[in-house]
Amino acid sequence: MANITSIENTKTQQLGLLILRIGVGVLFFIFGWQKIAGGEPVWTGVGGSMKFFGISAWPAFWGLLATISEFLGGLLLVFGLFTRFAALSLVITMIVATVFKFALGATLGDATGAITMLLINVFFLFNGGGVYSADNFLRLKRQVA
Repeated sequence: MANITSIENTKTQQLGLLILRIGVGVLFFIFGWQKIAGGEPVWTGVGGSMKFFGISAWPAFWGLLATISEFLGGLLLVFGLFTRFAALSLVITMIVATVFKFALGATLGDATGAITMLLINVFFLFNGGGVYSADNFLRLKRQVA
């Protein structure tokens, strides 16, 4: 009986992980798309946050990099493909976003969105995409071959 409960818990956890991964991925995909559509003025604004790390050169480049991280990272999360790489890029992006918010005088309440996304992506960085992911499918395919 304990084994059945354990298997059911694992399936439920994996389903929850799938829902979380897809939900967060879709949000990042949408955020990234909005920034892509905004073009260079938006990228320059986003990239301007690097000044809080002592980097003031090429703000449009840094903003485009963050935009691609959100857009492509979100898409990769949705499919669970290269999940750890996507999560790493999003962790870096959310660290910058969190520092930026606090540097502008935001309260903890104002920064909770960035902090929450940071923590969720730290989880994906350490744990991967789960059983219901393209990463797992490719891993299983390699084991069979």
